[in-house]
Amino acid sequence: MFFLVDTSCLQHVPLLSVSIPSIQITMTAMIEDVQALQTLTIHTSDVNSVDFAGDCILVTGSGDKRVRVWEWQNGTGYVEAFFSPLLGHKYGVTSVKVSPQSTMLASSSIDGTTLLWNLRTGSKIHTMVQVGGESVRVCRFSQDSTLLVTADDSGQICLWDLIRRTLIRSFQKHESAVQGVCFTPDSNWLLTTCTFGVMNLFSTAEMIDSCTSNNQSVTVFASIDDAHDLGVVSCDFSISQEITGNEPFTKVYQLVTCGNDHNVKLWEVIVSQEKCVTQPNSASINLYRVMEKHSSALTCVRFSANGLYIASSGLDKTAIIWETNTGKICTVISGHNRYVACCAFSRDGNLLATGSNDKSVIVWDLTGNFTIDSELTRHGAPKLLLNEREKNAIHEQDVVQNAESSGNEVKLIQRMDDHGGAVNGVAFYGNHLIASGSGDKLVRIWCIEKDKEGDEEIRFQEKAFSPLDGHKYSVNYVEFSPCGTMLASCSLDGTTIVWNTENGGHARGSFVNSGSGLRVCRWSPDGTKIATAGDDEKTTLWDMDSMERLQQSYRVFEGHADAITSIAFTHDSRYLVTACNEGAWRLFDVLNEKTELALLVCDEAHDLGVQGCDFSPTGSTGARRDSNLNNNKQTYLLATCGNDSLVKLWKLTISNQEQKQDGIGTSECGISYKEKKTLAGHGGNVMDVRFSPNHGEILGSVATDRTARIWSVFSGACLYVLEDHDSLVTSCAFSEDTSLFVTGALDKAVLVWKIPHQLVSQSILIDSLRHNRKKLADWKVDDTLKWLNEIGLSRLTKKAHTSVLTGRQLLSTPVDELLMKLHLENNDEMAEVFQRQLYWLKREDSNTVEIPDETEIPHEFLCPITHEIMREPVQCSDGFTYERAAINEWFLCGKYTSPMTNEPLHDTSFTPNINLRNTICTLFYGYEPQ
Repeated sequence: MFFLVDTSCLQHVPLLSVSIPSIQITMTAMIEDVQALQTLTIHTSDVNSVDFAGDCILVTGSGDKRVRVWEWQNGTGYVEAFFSPLLGHKYGVTSVKVSPQSTMLASSSIDGTTLLWNLRTGSKIHTMVQVGGESVRVCRFSQDSTLLVTADDSGQICLWDLIRRTLIRSFQKHESAVQGVCFTPDSNWLLTTCTFGVMNLFSTAEMIDSCTSNNQSVTVFASIDDAHDLGVVSCDFSISQEITGNEPFTKVYQLVTCGNDHNVKLWEVIVSQEKCVTQPNSASINLYRVMEKHSSALTCVRFSANGLYIASSGLDKTAIIWETNTGKICTVISGHNRYVACCAFSRDGNLLATGSNDKSVIVWDLTGNFTIDSELTRHGAPKLLLNEREKNAIHEQDVVQNAESSGNEVKLIQRMDDHGGAVNGVAFYGNHLIASGSGDKLVRIWCIEKDKEGDEEIRFQEKAFSPLDGHKYSVNYVEFSPCGTMLASCSLDGTTIVWNTENGGHARGSFVNSGSGLRVCRWSPDGTKIATAGDDEKTTLWDMDSMERLQQSYRVFEGHADAITSIAFTHDSRYLVTACNEGAWRLFDVLNEKTELALLVCDEAHDLGVQGCDFSPTGSTGARRDSNLNNNKQTYLLATCGNDSLVKLWKLTISNQEQKQDGIGTSECGISYKEKKTLAGHGGNVMDVRFSPNHGEILGSVATDRTARIWSVFSGACLYVLEDHDSLVTSCAFSEDTSLFVTGALDKAVLVWKIPHQLVSQSILIDSLRHNRKKLADWKVDDTLKWLNEIGLSRLTKKAHTSVLTGRQLLSTPVDELLMKLHLENNDEMAEVFQRQLYWLKREDSNTVEIPDETEIPHEFLCPITHEIMREPVQCSDGFTYERAAINEWFLCGKYTSPMTNEPLHDTSFTPNINLRNTICTLFYGYEPQ
């Protein structure tokens, strides 16, 4: 069956993309009395492409090499923005596309390039050159704003990462020119069409995941060979999507295409995922309806923003608006003297723009109510475009200067030479505590200090109770507890000591592994356990609540044939990796008491031995969030380093066929690992490796070549080489916000480095985009936990985790049963809050709200960037509140400034404005009917 909109509730079409707010301010429900509002005749060649941004801003691209940006002025109509036209292409412009949050513009050309522009200022952000240099025919943003796809005359498709502005991969699955590309509203799938009539469907996650493999082929998940006779020229996905089944989990998308056969066709794209994730996704494309009216070949087809209508244009000099639900013709628009090359709806659904071979653009009023004097944008809303040319030019110059300044280099800010022996281990807690362990048997703790309030100079001062003297031999490793109140240190003397970081005393009694020297001690991220390992080739797990050795046999993990040099917990504290001098690493299940055997063994990880390992805090390479349809797969990203001078990244995949209520899988459907990247550059044994906390976007490593290196996890590129140590470097650690990096070495020194603000900001942005709001049915347990934390119900997260509470369960499980799972039967107050928030969440997810045009919307409900009602309001360091997806895209432009004041933002992180969100939900959704 095909997902159709019930005409009795036309306003209720789900708006499911993370990049489009679920509440639309206005949206035309009926097409009536279409009339030409204005004709623009400034272009000197064919108008090949048109698109709308928010606030009815219009963008046009022409064969005259120019991109023009138009804004509406009462009494005048459309006038060009002060920075228009945008000049940069050497030949005709073939495609223009505005980003989902209206902050960026992409334009493609016959010259083989696609240019990325800042739509607010008109400045060029980046140039993307098509591989092979062929004429680019089309470009398209993903709905989450992180990807751009371009396609050319040879059939080659290029997928670009907009965060890092790099080519992810290029591939060719068509034998003729690709003129149509589009992403599904959840950004998980990419559809491409060509002039031979072929239509192909690709998984964006699979394309990104395989980008690091050598010449790995891109999988075509579904294909139609004869979508249109004589070729497909345009395609578009509706915002609508529906889940039609849970076993297997199935989604249905709406797709529209047009071609040289005079027809518009409506399709259903169905994708399914079996419960066991070792089974691949399956997909199909099925024809649903053929719409016939045009008398000649078509040129363009577009859905309206709410998916209720379809516009098509063709060589017959007309544009037609169709009703999606029925396929009926709403109106036939005529007014151009020659063929119509392109069309686009405004985002509020009130306007249609058409561009023609007659060099003109006509803006059509679809309501029958507008004149040149009408107010098209919301009254009182600030303009999206800056109108102060001189001020903007100065600001852009500042941005360029900042980009070229030494502020983008890693700087050594402090050298601490207090130790009397080699520094074997360093650790960071938060952004203010540093610890180090040395061959002089001592542990030292430093705390950040500032001379006066507002002083930006960072200095660390050793605490009054430091050094800590308790070990008889060399201290090999130190690590702070997750809460920061304790510090664990282990030594060649075979003991581990847990220190109190407030007074330097023993927080717990010391404990002995087996009398053999200890190389490493690590806390589980949940703070409940410590693992220690060393020369006896065993890893021992200690319970920090009782501090007694666990009595079950699984507490001691064995299997290595040489000294264990490094261990690491996964970010969820579920698994533990141990690595040894023999060159192998082994994965153990910490929670499963039934086995002491390794789940995975990699025998040849590094020639001559592994020296360090660490798990990413996110479980991914930072490409994008895991878009797999199945909720029962967990992936982890492991970094290892060794005596072969290499750093390696491994992807570990663990799939559970079934889940118990205690959250532990009862049977395994697949456990596997794959080497993702090899990072080469060090000239000696690599001694330690660390992911940046929280984001996991960058990696630090140190080696016997006396250097430390900072790497990009996503690209594998070495970003910085740090060379101020006088001897081999043994250890490293990042501060919590990644702004600081500390290293220790045999030269007895601890060095503190300042990471560039630009790199920190990019990491924050990537992490924020990785956690963009998904459709509720796609939520995994982690998404549910994040939601509970944001709405102030963090006390429920442990029970939700134990109950494996996914988005699908939130949707389908009766409320009474959910309250029982969360043990809220006897807590009326918290139960009421949970029920209200769940009701709002479901209403948001289905967009079941109607806002009449005459409704007075409080100004604080509107995002200053998009001027639309906010769905996920977040407060930035400038004190203003924005829609989360909009401020993310603002930063994507490379502008780490306040959208309201244009002043630089020294902190680009933000926090959810829950009070405002609750107020918005109360107004539009009310309370759940009893």
